[in-house]
Amino acid sequence: MSETELRTATVDDAEAVAAVMADAFHDDPIFGWLFPDPNERPRLTQAMFAMLGRHIYLAHGESLIGPDVAGLWEPPDVPSSDDFWVEHGAEFAAALEGQVERVGLLGEAMDAHHPTDPCWYLPMLGVRPSAQGRGLGGQLLARKLEQIDTAGGAAYLEASSARSRVLYERHGFVLVEEFAAEGAPPMWAMWREPR
Repeated sequence: MSETELRTATVDDAEAVAAVMADAFHDDPIFGWLFPDPNERPRLTQAMFAMLGRHIYLAHGESLIGPDVAGLWEPPDVPSSDDFWVEHGAEFAAALEGQVERVGLLGEAMDAHHPTDPCWYLPMLGVRPSAQGRGLGGQLLARKLEQIDTAGGAAYLEASSARSRVLYERHGFVLVEEFAAEGAPPMWAMWREPR
């Protein structure tokens, strides 16, 4: 992937981002727990990412998309997403066909471990399985981290698999703590100081 193939994602890219994420996270331990039926998982994961992208993460102009890769970024000091649940909670539940209990448990666990210090937040970075191992995720990550470093910002994320944790460690993230929603596989909270 060339640098020019990676571009800022907009709200109009919500479905494209959701399609990449649904493919990328099909075999992820957390998404296997969220949506246990592998036949339903692609549809539900795509619906979840389309809603979150359209109404939260793509609204800030900081997320990136390229062929077979996408990264959702949230800048520091973004207002609370509580309005999303008030305005779109029923639509979200309908899109997930009522399968929101585990999503809620995961969200609560993530919120409980989210840092209070200002930081850039990476809720998701995904590469389609057919394109994994070619460095696409690392390229996207390096591009955004360079911008964040230039601005003097810290970054935070939760790795949902051992493989993704290794990628993030290569890019300067350090483990803060391991945590899990009740009954879920572990996640790893990771922090990166500016360089």
